[in-house]
Amino acid sequence: MKNYFLFVLILLILVSVDHPSIAKPRQELFDKIMGVLSDSSKVKTDQEARRSLERIKEKLRLSQTAEDYLDKQFATNPKMDSFNTRYCRNKELNSYFYGDDLRQICKIIREETEK
Repeated sequence: MKNYFLFVLILLILVSVDHPSIAKPRQELFDKIMGVLSDSSKVKTDQEARRSLERIKEKLRLSQTAEDYLDKQFATNPKMDSFNTRYCRNKELNSYFYGDDLRQICKIIREETEK
């Protein structure tokens, strides 16, 4: 119990003191923790799009422009859903993908959204 009390006391001192030698590393640590937390929540919400993009890149040989296009289209789940609606369901023309490549992309999207 005594060790716990000392730990809490030291932690309170480190958090409440505004001396430059303590404040700067403390702020950097808080910024790093907040960055990790925000990145993990973003990654968690867009996992389907990320997994689909990885599988597409493994399956197809893409040019750099096509890869950049897919990176933008699969940045988030809503963007991936929009791509799926336009090019897979509504069969609109895509200037980068057509034929078998587009069918494979649509199949991968369908498999990832069903998981």
